[in-house]
Amino acid sequence: MTKNYQKIIEEENFYNSKLFPKKDILFSRGKGALLYDVNGNEYLDCVGGHGVMNIGHSHPKYIEKIQHQVEELLLVPQGYPVEERYKLLKTLAEITPKPLSQTFLSNSGTESIEAAIKLVLAANRDIKNPEIIAFKRSFHGRTLGSLALTYTMKYRKAFISWLSPHVKWASFGDIESVKELVNENTVAVFIEMIQGEGGVYPASESFIKELKELCENGDLILVDDEVQTGFGRTGKMFAYEHYNIIPDVICMAKGIAGGLPMGATISSSELFDKMMIGEHNTTFGGNPLCCAAANAVIDIIRSENLVKNAEKKGKELIKAFKRLAEDEAKRIREVRGIGLMIGIDYRMKIKNLLKKAQEMKLLLLNAGLTTLRLIPPLVIDDQQVDKIIKIIQQL
Repeated sequence: MTKNYQKIIEEENFYNSKLFPKKDILFSRGKGALLYDVNGNEYLDCVGGHGVMNIGHSHPKYIEKIQHQVEELLLVPQGYPVEERYKLLKTLAEITPKPLSQTFLSNSGTESIEAAIKLVLAANRDIKNPEIIAFKRSFHGRTLGSLALTYTMKYRKAFISWLSPHVKWASFGDIESVKELVNENTVAVFIEMIQGEGGVYPASESFIKELKELCENGDLILVDDEVQTGFGRTGKMFAYEHYNIIPDVICMAKGIAGGLPMGATISSSELFDKMMIGEHNTTFGGNPLCCAAANAVIDIIRSENLVKNAEKKGKELIKAFKRLAEDEAKRIREVRGIGLMIGIDYRMKIKNLLKKAQEMKLLLLNAGLTTLRLIPPLVIDDQQVDKIIKIIQQL
């Protein structure tokens, strides 16, 4: 046991910025879908690093890969080709549909969105005041560009005067509300196929189909934010696969590199050719270490059938939660989700439920004030699924 662990928690809170509300747990290690605190207590992790730990904690193949890369080469600028980056770029082109063949590598989800914003603006230089459509309840990041596309006012309020006024808000799932906003200045639509932070709301297949048709007919660029939904989370490698459409741009991050910082913006050569050298760049993005990590993650997801496991375990959890919702209709409003991206919407605030679950050694997230969110590692097994169900039934 680490001595004075309470002091470590208190002093981290003192020296750190006050932008992160702290839990009263000091974790020391993780394995698979489990986390262990300094006292040896075991927690079932349905937070998953906010959707990052798709392959779980401390996967041996992942550790071996990054240890080897640390010994070989950490960083050279992207102007110098390296083998691990080449492998990753080629793999990303293989697992996404044609014509999406080129990728800009960055360090986070919000950076992947920033790159997409600049990409669609560069492709429409002839429009003096280009407008972008985003959706109510959306979350695309907290940097000023991505924040302009993020709907929730608590994130936006202090910075509103610096945010672009050229973002228009449609109602998620309502194609008529999108059509009403389209005009001669509209250049792109940004969407999460499943809104995560907003409450775990999957789009209907008909809405996405109509949205794709609207973009094609109006020469609009459809940008798919897969930051949270990508790399097996929804029971498909990417969420757009549920809807049988091909976006023009895909933004990725979170699960791509197993816990190391990486974002990716993927599009066609036709779109990337609209940007000039130097209009966008990154110092750390695409470094050999993170590329090696991402290559390991994709290999593990494929070889261990984690996409299929996410689909199977997600169906089991959602089925059980829907039964619970029927039995406790006075407490639970709705269960939403696809794969291992699940929201349980209560008819009350859930702060105490999160605390009670933690006391029972289950880590959960919120999505707003009333929705419990589960985004566990895709490696969870049958025993862990049963444990999740039993604990939530007792909340």
